[in-house]
Amino acid sequence: MQAVKRFINRITPAKLKYRFFYAFILSVLIPIIGIQIYQYNKLENLIEYRISQLNHNQLEQIAQSFEMMKTNIIMSMLTLEKDNNVIAVLRTPERYQRAERIGKLEERFDTLQTYEYSSYVQYWLTDNYGNHYSSSKSAETGSPVIPEKGLASLLQDKTSYHLLLRETDRNELWDHSPLFTLFSVVKDATNEPIGMLRIRVDYKEWFKSIAKEISTGQSYFITDAEGAVIAQTKNGLPLQASIVQQLISKQPKDHFPTYYIDKTTNALINIRYLSSLDWYIINLFPLDLFLGDLKTMRDQVLVTLYIMFGIFSVVTLLISASITRPLQQLQKKMKEMVQKNLKLHLPEDHYKGEILGLHQAFNRMVYDINHLVTQLKIEERQKEAIHSQMLLNQINPHFLLNTLNSIKWIALDHKNEEIAEICVSLGKLLESGLNSEVEMIYLKDELDLVGSYVYIQKYRYDQLFDVVYEVDSALDYALIPKLSLQTLVENAIHHGFSQMESGGRIVVRAYTENKKLHIEVEDNGIGLECAKQLDPNRNRRGIGLANLRERYRLLFKQDAVMQIIPLSRGTKVKLSLPLLVSIPYTLGGLSHVEHSNR
Repeated sequence: MQAVKRFINRITPAKLKYRFFYAFILSVLIPIIGIQIYQYNKLENLIEYRISQLNHNQLEQIAQSFEMMKTNIIMSMLTLEKDNNVIAVLRTPERYQRAERIGKLEERFDTLQTYEYSSYVQYWLTDNYGNHYSSSKSAETGSPVIPEKGLASLLQDKTSYHLLLRETDRNELWDHSPLFTLFSVVKDATNEPIGMLRIRVDYKEWFKSIAKEISTGQSYFITDAEGAVIAQTKNGLPLQASIVQQLISKQPKDHFPTYYIDKTTNALINIRYLSSLDWYIINLFPLDLFLGDLKTMRDQVLVTLYIMFGIFSVVTLLISASITRPLQQLQKKMKEMVQKNLKLHLPEDHYKGEILGLHQAFNRMVYDINHLVTQLKIEERQKEAIHSQMLLNQINPHFLLNTLNSIKWIALDHKNEEIAEICVSLGKLLESGLNSEVEMIYLKDELDLVGSYVYIQKYRYDQLFDVVYEVDSALDYALIPKLSLQTLVENAIHHGFSQMESGGRIVVRAYTENKKLHIEVEDNGIGLECAKQLDPNRNRRGIGLANLRERYRLLFKQDAVMQIIPLSRGTKVKLSLPLLVSIPYTLGGLSHVEHSNR
């Protein structure tokens, strides 16, 4: 380990400009060249992958078409076997004229010619009386629809049809029959054979047609399980037998296609296994169509990078020398900055560009630090003054509370309990106002403060009004801003009942809806319009409501809404604010805490 460190120290230049030069070469130029080569290889792999994905999709499309063709052939067989007209013609041909029989069957054949490959499908029917019918005018009529041995096999088997898809099926039963041919025995309702059906697809021509529609320069092949080519398109590269055997041996027999690169022909090969047919669909794509220009571009880029490497090496050495000198001066000044208590300024006259910006940023940093230190000292002095004022403000209200207590005891001595209760109610309101540390209180505590205020006002207005509370006990511990309901009740009393002699009624209502707490204060006073007519200078909303709106805005932003709703008699103020519930721990948590009583 020590030997490695000594070797690194030996090859590392002592001067900063040479270190900067070698660092730039090793960490910038060489990585750029490596990145360019890597990006080219990545781009080449990406193009191959995209081409493979495109070919995969095309092979999947062809595979689905084969599966659909197989399904549709079987469906055509079932349609013909279940058709009443076909059954009637085959079972009792003597009831129809030959032209009529041919017309009925040709009409049925025409209804089946609706598939995309219908022009490549031919239908043959024959009854037990030797009558032949075909969907093709030029089709042979002398050969049997089903070979004799094949017919005997179908009559003995449980299934009444056979779809010839593999070369291994072409034994003595189906000799000389082309692949993709369906043989079926047509039976009536009593399960008696009444005829034979053969459906044959010219899949080679159909395969060439569908491959031509989706081809972008590649070649398509169909091989059997042993690798023998069954069908192919005429254009493109040839498919070597050795490659086919290699692909089949590596291709897993599932439905997921894979691809390979043939280095000899520079072709991308995709292969897709058709399990239902035991066939392979192979796609050959010549990569030179896309990668030829890319290789030329890579060579040009590499030559350009080599030239730039030499130029940047020289320029880097010159730039490093021009940078290191000002940096040394800046390092020296930064050491002096601590010794001179931030009273330092770097010269800006002899520099330009980034070095000038660096000096300006350094001078600005020193200025900002000095300004922040000064600001912190000022704020610290202000905090001390505010704290002293708060201590003084806490002393004065206590004299008022002590005075109220004195008045209460004097009233009790004179047997005047009403004045004593008024002092108690007023003391509750003052104590709540003095507690500046708490902004949100329980709804039940707020209603208790409203009750204290109402008690005082009832005494003043000689029981002019009553207050009704419609509040569910489940909302006792919902949090609301302190002294907010007291403001609304105060407005209802002063502005709603000022012109009334009796019968005043205030309803305080609280409920939840859509995860919101809704509070309504409704009175049966003179209403907004009458109040304005009696006193045009009176504004029902006043300072109290404006203050309450501002408190809600500061606490809840846009989540709190206050509405003033005129009624036919009186006014309703509705508050909507977020539902915040804080149940005290002692209500629900005692069972989890050990009691002190033993």
